[in-house]
Amino acid sequence: MIRPLAILALIAGSFSQAFSQDTNEDSHTLTVDIPEVALLDIEPTGSTITLSPAAPTEAGNPIDFTADTDNSLWLNYSSIIGTSPDNSRKVTVAVTGTLPTGANLKVLAGAYSGSGAGTTGAPTAIVTLAAAATDYDIVTGIGSCYTGNGASNGHNLTYSLTENSGSYGSLNFDTDYTLTVTYTLSDN
Repeated sequence: MIRPLAILALIAGSFSQAFSQDTNEDSHTLTVDIPEVALLDIEPTGSTITLSPAAPTEAGNPIDFTADTDNSLWLNYSSIIGTSPDNSRKVTVAVTGTLPTGANLKVLAGAYSGSGAGTTGAPTAIVTLAAAATDYDIVTGIGSCYTGNGASNGHNLTYSLTENSGSYGSLNFDTDYTLTVTYTLSDN
């Protein structure tokens, strides 16, 4: 025979188990995954630069290379690097094509300017480009950052032509020189 007190204890025990399964606290796992980013572009896109030294207006004077510069382009990049203490990125520049004999093509990246944030890179000195498709460092020390997008963000690029000292006699006017300048964002 089941006693009423035993039935009451059995009912109370089952209610206790039903209500004691949850507590006032719980947790779950959340993973945050920051992506690696290495993006670079030149703004405004699709730009073509023409450098043409000024012809002299007085007999006996050379062509004027000093007035022939272009600073219409901007180097933009976005970068997320890893945790290694010496981990950074750089931008290199190379030219392919035939340069005019008697002239040097130079490019200078200006100091960072714009609406970005993070560890933007530092420009190197002016780079004299050679037709051997050699990669020259132009911006170094890039960490996790973004420069902002478009003109007036990133590093302003200034191109110039100079006379290759002692090679003025090699200049000629009847050859068109089309060059491709390539910028690359890479790990150091």
